[in-house]
Amino acid sequence: MTLLATYPSSHAALRAERRLKDAGLPIELIPVPRQIHSSCGFCLLVHLQEPDATLLDSGLEGLWRALDPEPGQPRRRYERHPSHP
Repeated sequence: MTLLATYPSSHAALRAERRLKDAGLPIELIPVPRQIHSSCGFCLLVHLQEPDATLLDSGLEGLWRALDPEPGQPRRRYERHPSHP
């Protein structure tokens, strides 16, 4: 599963990226998708089945599930993850 983590600022996202990479989590720093409103321009795609403590303690603003696009749609869809409403 791919999770998308949003942060309150670019600085917070960059700090979380460094911390999560140091912890060995498979992540990618990307621009925040248009479908998600955030006060920061960056977010992290995290490739985990379920969020772990390191991710949940990284200063998250929001946590989303990245869903595969529906047939005929070019973009992924996102839904809030139940562990971080």
